[in-house]
Amino acid sequence: MKSRSGRLASRWGIPLLISTMLASFAPAPSLIYANQNQSQNLNRTSHTITIDTNDVIQDDFLGVGVNTIPTALMPGQTQYGYTEAHWEVDNKRIQTIQPKVARVWFQIDWMEPVKGNYTWDSAKMKAFYKYLDAFKAAGTEIELNFGWKVGSTVHDWFTIPGIDPWTSAPADLDAYAASASALLEELILNRGYDNVKYLTFYNEPNGSWDFEAPGDQKAYYAEMVNKTSARLTADGLRDLIEIWGPEETGAPAWIEYMKQHADDAIDGYSFHVYGESYEGLGNAFVLRKQYVGDKPLHLTEFGWADDQASNWDAGYANSVIQTANMGVKSALMWQLNGVWTNDPTGGTNGTYTMWDALVLGLTPRKTFYIAGMLNRYIPEHSEVLAVDTGGSTDVRAAAFRGDDGNYTVLVEAKAGTEKEITLDFGSTAVNQTFRKFEYNNDIVQEANAVLPPVAATFPGGTSLTDRDVDGDYNVIIYTTRPAETQVKLDEVNPTVRSGDSITLGAEVIDNTGSVTWSVVGQNNGTINRSSGVYQAPQVTDETMIAVRATSTADPSAYGVALVRVLPASQADKVEVPTFSLDRHIFPSSEVLYLETATSGAQIRYTTDGSEPTAQSSLYVRPIVLNEGSLALYKAKAFKDGMQPSGTVSSLYQIGQISSAPDGYKLCMVENGGECYFQGKAVVAYGADGLFNYSIQENGVACTSAILGDPIPGVDKRCFVNPEIPDELPVVTLFNAGFEKPATTSARPGPMTNGWVFDSRSGVQHNNGAFQATAAPQGVQTGYLKTDGGVSGTISQPIHFKPGTYQMSFKAAKRTSFGGTQSFDIYFDDQIIGSYQPESGNFQTFRTEPFETAGGKHTIKFVATTTQGDNTAFIDDVRISFPQTP
Repeated sequence: MKSRSGRLASRWGIPLLISTMLASFAPAPSLIYANQNQSQNLNRTSHTITIDTNDVIQDDFLGVGVNTIPTALMPGQTQYGYTEAHWEVDNKRIQTIQPKVARVWFQIDWMEPVKGNYTWDSAKMKAFYKYLDAFKAAGTEIELNFGWKVGSTVHDWFTIPGIDPWTSAPADLDAYAASASALLEELILNRGYDNVKYLTFYNEPNGSWDFEAPGDQKAYYAEMVNKTSARLTADGLRDLIEIWGPEETGAPAWIEYMKQHADDAIDGYSFHVYGESYEGLGNAFVLRKQYVGDKPLHLTEFGWADDQASNWDAGYANSVIQTANMGVKSALMWQLNGVWTNDPTGGTNGTYTMWDALVLGLTPRKTFYIAGMLNRYIPEHSEVLAVDTGGSTDVRAAAFRGDDGNYTVLVEAKAGTEKEITLDFGSTAVNQTFRKFEYNNDIVQEANAVLPPVAATFPGGTSLTDRDVDGDYNVIIYTTRPAETQVKLDEVNPTVRSGDSITLGAEVIDNTGSVTWSVVGQNNGTINRSSGVYQAPQVTDETMIAVRATSTADPSAYGVALVRVLPASQADKVEVPTFSLDRHIFPSSEVLYLETATSGAQIRYTTDGSEPTAQSSLYVRPIVLNEGSLALYKAKAFKDGMQPSGTVSSLYQIGQISSAPDGYKLCMVENGGECYFQGKAVVAYGADGLFNYSIQENGVACTSAILGDPIPGVDKRCFVNPEIPDELPVVTLFNAGFEKPATTSARPGPMTNGWVFDSRSGVQHNNGAFQATAAPQGVQTGYLKTDGGVSGTISQPIHFKPGTYQMSFKAAKRTSFGGTQSFDIYFDDQIIGSYQPESGNFQTFRTEPFETAGGKHTIKFVATTTQGDNTAFIDDVRISFPQTP
């Protein structure tokens, strides 16, 4: 799959302009207050946002959209149990968020396994059309990203000899142009996908993960664009499509080059930015706009990796606000939903998605709610109106006017005080009701994936005042557009046995009326259209079936229940096994138990997707799901003299978030059985950073009675390390060597993995672009940097027992670029050391001793250099008792 390393280029030495281009306007006139919450609060702050309806910043903002890899129904995903029933849920979510533009990725081998031989009805093309159908129904325009990874079936003719065949640029540019033209003709003219409006090529060609070619790659890319444009013109298709490019990240020189060498063929220029601050994003826009002249600029990828990090610093709403207000034409998020592909193999679950592949569970990430609200309610092809927030540092805003005359105002409110927000439209009377939709970080994530409903209404006029904005971080949309109807099911993923019935229920949100029920597909059972009583069909193995609840008042709105049907119980048949864990993405290792209600039965299981047989692996003890693993567990139970059970399955993706001391692996949960190992090993028993360490031999029961209780009242776990150190740890640090998350280049924050990293810190690999000296411990270090006037932090809350401690670490400076990075180390609010590594070679540093009465305290590295672009590397952090002189 695509690498994320290219997103860091702007932080590795490409200077950013400091100036921004933000308009300011006159103070607000007198206000008309809406009759909302009238309670008084002395801590409430007032903010007026003035919208100048006569000052249009841009007259055709395409809207907010998504990036999509359309492989859900292709091998790679289906091998993990994804079915047509799951697709019904994915499709429903697309209809819910209604993206205005979707950048849909496309591999040429899906349509052309043999050069010049197009296969429009292949299984992969049919899976691709499913997405196009869904987006067309949602009113979404398509940016077709033609050419990305190169599938194995076309390596013999498509790729350049001597270049990695999976990432090669096309060897024959004329044939590539002909393929692009043939695809557009098929999609637009023959199949009626007239929402395919924009064409791009490859992804981030400036990086090393796509579009590899010998020599000058910019020149080769420009030639490809020119030839494709010429071919489309010759085939009479050029007027049907806009060409965008070059889809660069951190490499504005690519835009500058294309402007000079392919401008006649490019209708709009596109680029990507990740994790950038509000001001930094504005600088990135200014830098590129100086190259593109009067041509449009499009932000076709931006994203946010950490659901728990502050969106105010560098999140979705401020990116959209900055994009709209600075005249950039579109803002497309990475990415819609997690998927896997099999050719090449890769996955995008668990990081930047709005929701992960549904076979991992139905609950969306927080991203869904904030990004979905922006996608749905910011109008397409709208005018962006000038706004003035009165110099507030706690409120940001953008205003839109749709071609239907409706107004939409997006407001981002920083956490801190309760707020009173006034929207002032000057002399313009907006004689329509405004509806308020609101996101905050406390939003409840649930499997229905219902967007925030109407929170309040305000009468039309020249202004409105909302006195009910709490002190949390908020993203608010005030709009005169009608609220979209949504349907929420009482139970989204119920289980029923063959032949049994279950009553389903649903409610309609932001509309009136009831629902009508229907079953998707043939021979999938029956349902009473009004009562919701579902009768399950006969099945021999676990089967997933989609059932719809459709609003009677608005038939375009519906919900989907993903019903799990199990084989019926029979006296002569073994009961199906059960899994102790729901299918899910888990942050770190877990313990899985399998059971069957049939006494004396054996459970056999597979992890490769194959059907279990009596010769498959025998379940004899709890299974440890190791870090970094992904497997579909299929299980079946057997007993002599009885029919085998049906097959059931569950998919688990296990992340690499630190939950154990470095070097230790999970072996058992408290009171769950024996921590199994052979020979002598160190066992760490505890949770939340408090562990008892002991040397054990040939396994040990994971109980407080044997290992002692380091943290009463909390569920604990056992972790084992076969390497016995000279002395056991005094204090437990997670990810002390910065080996997680594993990367081949660098991984920036915001993220949490033991340490909490912000947008100016992260981890980097020995072979990464920072060009650091090899890590003194492992192959990665942490990095702490300053750029754009923003200083980074790395922190970790740690449990201490009462005593006096000292911290040691190794540090070095970056010598390949930038200046010297100084930093302070804090124990809570107390500075325990100030440092400024002057060498590119790692040296050992120690803090002053510090004392604690015990409990949880935060260790924090805080960059103190405020000017320039500077980086320090940190590794091998340890906490011990103070060294004696």
